[in-house]
Amino acid sequence: MFAHELTAAGLRGAQAEAAYAACGRYLRRRSSAAFPVARFLLPPGKRPYYDAMLAFCGYADDVLETTGHSTRERTERFDALRHETLRRIDRGIAPTAGTGAGPVTAEAVLICGALAHTVRTWDMDPEGIRRFLRTLRTDLDTSSYATFEDLELYLRSVSGDMSIWVNTLLEPVDDEATVKAIALGYGISMLDLLDDITEDAALGRVYVPLADLKRHGLSRDDLITAAARQRMTAPLKEAVRFEADRVRRFFRLADGWHRQVHPSGQELPRQCLELGRTVLGELIRDDYDIFQRRRSTRLLCTARAGGTTARSYLRTLRHRRAHPHRIPGIPVQRTGRGGPAR
Repeated sequence: MFAHELTAAGLRGAQAEAAYAACGRYLRRRSSAAFPVARFLLPPGKRPYYDAMLAFCGYADDVLETTGHSTRERTERFDALRHETLRRIDRGIAPTAGTGAGPVTAEAVLICGALAHTVRTWDMDPEGIRRFLRTLRTDLDTSSYATFEDLELYLRSVSGDMSIWVNTLLEPVDDEATVKAIALGYGISMLDLLDDITEDAALGRVYVPLADLKRHGLSRDDLITAAARQRMTAPLKEAVRFEADRVRRFFRLADGWHRQVHPSGQELPRQCLELGRTVLGELIRDDYDIFQRRRSTRLLCTARAGGTTARSYLRTLRHRRAHPHRIPGIPVQRTGRGGPAR
């Protein structure tokens, strides 16, 4: 995170700067696929807020996924994180540093503070944060979903709400933007679930709906066994193909999201959809074999998706010159011929 981004975002004071800087450090350490390339497709003044959303979601997920802690320890840490976050949102507590005593680390206090400040700045619905945390916590005690309708309830809160937050940051022009944002979130989440089948199965979790498995002559145990052996079967391949078709439909519904947000942020949703379609295309080219997808394949997906980033960034600069964006509480930033708003 750069000083000019904090300035453009209207962030003043050591505490606020420390909170948002902590989000950036966490994301770099986590090596998120969406960081740092995607953030540069946003105006500088929106990047710290984007970092806060991404860091908070990643941190909450990491608390639940840390294999070095028992279920009880993960539950205590997550509940403490949720309490700290909602306390700051409900009471309007400014971003502040903490000692990190107990289950909530000093880093978590800063990330929670940045997220709470983002919620207030962009007038986001606090209920979406509560729903996100409440639903994410079910990962501790839910190991499978009977139908896609059951899984969709999970996706609506975990990926759907995150998509709504980003959509808010992009300044949607109508309600259809929200529908498309959620659809893209669903599609990318479904791809992640397919990509993580081995890791989830090792934890006793199966996110592919049991009804979809049954449709192809499979049981929950069949999937877990196949993942343990890293061996693809014909029925499992057909089940993966079935889920990939669902992903394709979500991406089709998401198409055009970028045209329904402020021009200064259009390249972010455009690139996210392109990345999703690239990954889906590689899965299809691998003949739906989720166990033989090599690291080189993932690097190829990233390279192909990133190949248009330079062009996207140039389009972004042109949009910023022609269409000043807004940061709540800061006068609209306008540019002259010399370059983009800073």
